[in-house]
Amino acid sequence: RGNSKYSLEDYKGAIADYTKAIELKPDYADAYYNRGVSKSDLEDYKGAIADYTKAIELNPDYTNAYYNRGRTKNELEDYKGAIADYSKVIKIEPDFADAYFNRAILRKESEEYKGAIADYTKVIELEPDGVQAYYNRGRTKLELEDYKGAIADYTKVIKLEPDNANAYFWRGFINKGLEDHYGAISDYTKLVELEPDSPDGYLNRGLSKYSLDDLDGACADFRKAISLGSTKNIEAVRNNCN
Repeated sequence: RGNSKYSLEDYKGAIADYTKAIELKPDYADAYYNRGVSKSDLEDYKGAIADYTKAIELNPDYTNAYYNRGRTKNELEDYKGAIADYSKVIKIEPDFADAYFNRAILRKESEEYKGAIADYTKVIELEPDGVQAYYNRGRTKLELEDYKGAIADYTKVIKLEPDNANAYFWRGFINKGLEDHYGAISDYTKLVELEPDSPDGYLNRGLSKYSLDDLDGACADFRKAISLGSTKNIEAVRNNCN
């Protein structure tokens, strides 16, 4: 009955039913787990963690309880605790892609970039068409100044998802930094096709055109960026553009 109420989003009713089930059978791990899920949906994160912990006590290999406890700890900004739970999930179930993905996010936030890259790489092994893993791995490689590796990841994102504007932005950003201005212009051109109201697309394309001495093209892009709300390079436009 608790499951039926949960499916109807009657979380308080579901909690009452799971509590009754626990009273009747105190070692019912699934009831603690399901009550934890319901509490989490009501943002009672501490209560949810207590229930997941009890489910784990009753069933030490309860993968989903570790996983959801990790997610809930993340909500409470207990990042080390969340990483520990995701690591436990991976130990029990080495092919649990979401545990690697979530651990990678937290590792990157903790500046454990190499560990994050290793986790994203494992996600890609398990789910070769996982666009977000390639994208996030590219961002993490950028932190380590692995520009070629980052470009390769953004290129893979674009192959899998040709309309991913963010991938064009970051690949263009790296190309510009590496002084591949033609490559940067190509990426920013695609970006503004996909997002015509992107001031950063026009601004950055303008900077690459400026580096190639295409002053007219650069000025046109700078003016467009300003018309879309950009406050950058206004002085440069005044000084260099008629």
